[in-house]
Amino acid sequence: MRVKFLGTSSAVPTNDRGLPAILVKLGGESILLDCGEGTQRQMIRGKESLMDVNKIVITHLHGDHFFGLFPMIQTLGILKRSSELKIIGPRALEPLLSSILEGTGSKPQFRVIFSSIEVGRPMDLGRFTLEFFEVDHNGFETYGLKLKEKDRPGEFDPKKADELGIPVFMRGFLQKGFTIKLPDGRVVSPKEVMGPPRRGAVLVYSSDTRPSESVIEAARGADLLIHEATYLEEHKDRALATGHSTALEAGEVAEAAGVKKLALTHFSARYSDEDLPRFQEEASKAYKGEIVVARDFLSLDV
Repeated sequence: MRVKFLGTSSAVPTNDRGLPAILVKLGGESILLDCGEGTQRQMIRGKESLMDVNKIVITHLHGDHFFGLFPMIQTLGILKRSSELKIIGPRALEPLLSSILEGTGSKPQFRVIFSSIEVGRPMDLGRFTLEFFEVDHNGFETYGLKLKEKDRPGEFDPKKADELGIPVFMRGFLQKGFTIKLPDGRVVSPKEVMGPPRRGAVLVYSSDTRPSESVIEAARGADLLIHEATYLEEHKDRALATGHSTALEAGEVAEAAGVKKLALTHFSARYSDEDLPRFQEEASKAYKGEIVVARDFLSLDV
């Protein structure tokens, strides 16, 4: 799983930071988590293909998280996209999306499939599952998410295959989970030459929130927690007033959840890039694991 931050600002873009958008690549999937204004340009600047995106998740209907959705769909239409695009978001997004696309003459020729977010009902999306949970954004309907790669097959044991006399041309079937019959009539199952399944990667994205128990529960043991850190502690009053978190609070959530890595994002435009090391310093007072302060176009392997 590869994660690329396309926009790490909050509410207002800066010279160095675009509005919220995170690209996740997993196998043949290319998934956008939020789509702030200017996301398609950020993708172009980051040398990512718009046409490869097959799923877009909108966590809530504040403009900085979804105003880039409509022009992106329009551009995909201009580029003659033919494959379907799945959009997942709050229920109110569907009529809004239809109204804007039809009202502006931008309804695409390709198929757009909309799915409403449902808490407690994980979505099976092939290589991974997607699970949503409510977060505390001052009462505004907002969802965090957990993206879990399905377990991968265990390691193939060539030495064991040699001992069993399995021809090389038949080994691929075992690696794909098929039982085979050898030329001498013996039957060999995958478990005889494959190690235990390997746990799939787990990513949790808080979206916009105050420190929330729901985030802690979803993120327990996760490989990567992407948590908003809109403010430093000196502006905690603003965090409380607007339903956001400080870097220290994000660190406290990560520590409570026992995550392997914490990535901070969604920084207020009041802070310059020179201020960003302070976010890591504050988060490290609470969380003792690896901390990454996200910047636009930063990529992480999970």
